[in-house]
Amino acid sequence: MYQVLIIVDKSGWSYDAIARGLVSSTRRDELSFAIVPLEGGLEYIEREHDKYDLVVAMGWTLVMSKKPKHRYRHELTFLDRNKLVAGIHSHRSWDGYASLPDACPAPPAELIEQLSRLRSVNAISRRLFDLFRKAGLTNVVLTENGVDADLFTPTRPISVDRQRPIVVGFCGSTNIDKHDHLKGYSEFIAPLRDLPNVEVKVLGGKGDQRITRAEMPYLYNQIDLYICASTSEGFSQSVLEASSCGRGVISTRVGGCEDLITEGHNGFFIERHLPAIKRLVTRLEADRALVRQLGEHNRQRILERHAWTIQGPVWLEFIEANLREQVGT
Repeated sequence: MYQVLIIVDKSGWSYDAIARGLVSSTRRDELSFAIVPLEGGLEYIEREHDKYDLVVAMGWTLVMSKKPKHRYRHELTFLDRNKLVAGIHSHRSWDGYASLPDACPAPPAELIEQLSRLRSVNAISRRLFDLFRKAGLTNVVLTENGVDADLFTPTRPISVDRQRPIVVGFCGSTNIDKHDHLKGYSEFIAPLRDLPNVEVKVLGGKGDQRITRAEMPYLYNQIDLYICASTSEGFSQSVLEASSCGRGVISTRVGGCEDLITEGHNGFFIERHLPAIKRLVTRLEADRALVRQLGEHNRQRILERHAWTIQGPVWLEFIEANLREQVGT
C-alpha cells in the first residue's frame, strides 16, 4: 500500500477542507492518506515523513517562504524534494497583491526556478495553470478545485416572490482593510443595500461569530445570489459552495469563476464598477425567475464538472502519476 502525507495549514481551514474532500471522494485500497496540519503537527511531519511514499503540500507556501524583493527559500528542508509535490492556489501568495481581473503579472523567475525543483506542482484554476506554464514552469498540472456536493446541497428553493427582498450573499472578512479592498466588500458589495428590495448578507465571521463548516450550507441556502467582487482568486471555495447549494453567482473575471460561469446561464460577470453592478442586481431583483434558473443551472454545473466525485479522480491521477514515477513503476 502506498502512503501519502497531505500537509495543510490548519484544521478546518480551506486547505484542510480541500484535502478532506479529495480523500473522501477517492478511496483506493492501495492508497492510504494522512492529513496533517502544520499548526500542531510539525513535529509529527518531521519525525514521520520518511515513512510516506509521497508528500503533498496543499499549498507551496507551506514548504517555501517568500522573502523581500521576490526572493524565495525552502522551508521544511528535511523533506525530500524528490517526493514532494505542492499546489498553487492563489495569486496573492506571490504577486504582491497586484493581480486584477484583466491584468495578472507573471510569477517571478526565482519562484519558477524553486517550484521546478519539486517533483510536480498542481494549479487549481486554468488561469493559474496558464500563467505558470507561460512563465516556464514545465512540471505544473491542472487540477481544478472541487466541492462536497453532498454536504453543500440545495435545501431551500429560491423564491420568485418580489414581496420579499432579493438576498445577495458574500463570505469573507470585512474588518481587515487590505482584505476588504481585495474582496471589494465595502466598495462594491455593501452599497448594494441602498438598492430597493435588496438585502446583503455576510455569511460567517471571525472569533465568536465564526461558523463551523457544517453550518455553512444552511447559510448559503438563506441567500438568492452569491457575489464575488475580488481582484483575484484561485478557485474560491465560497463560490463553489454557494453554487453547489443551488445559488447563481455574479463575479469578476477571476480564477476559477471563469471556469465555472457561463454568462447568463448560471451567473454573470461583472466589472469592479459599482453603477454597473447595481444595474445588474436591479435587473435580477426584477426577474426572480431568472435568479432561480441561474441557481438551478449552477447546481447542475457543479454536479457535472466540479463536485469532488468529478474532480477527485483528476487529483488522484495527479497523485498516482507522481507515485508511479517515484517508485519507478
